Amino acid sequence: MPIGGDVIATIPSAVLIGVDGKPVSVEVHVSNGLPGFTMVGLPDAAVRESRDRVRAALLSSGLAWPLRRVTVNLAPSGMRKGGAGLDLPQ
Repeated sequence: MPIGGDVIATIPSAVLIGVDGKPVSVEVHVSNGLPGFTMVGLPDAAVRESRDRVRAALLSSGLAWPLRRVTVNLAPSGMRKGGAGLDLPQ
């Protein structure tokens, strides 16, 4: 939903903590500014690498990578998130 030229999306997902599944909201904000990609919310190394996997998937599908500021928030922020399952949440 556009708000003042910005794009905001929230996608529900989950991560495994031991044998328990914990809900995670993947919140994406695309706005004007210097092009860049920032991920916040205690992502581990595999989750931080998702930028490259998602970019490759977009380009392979014929879609353009946005030349805008992209911020991805993984909520709740107090829990470490791991695994490639957050690349394309459903």
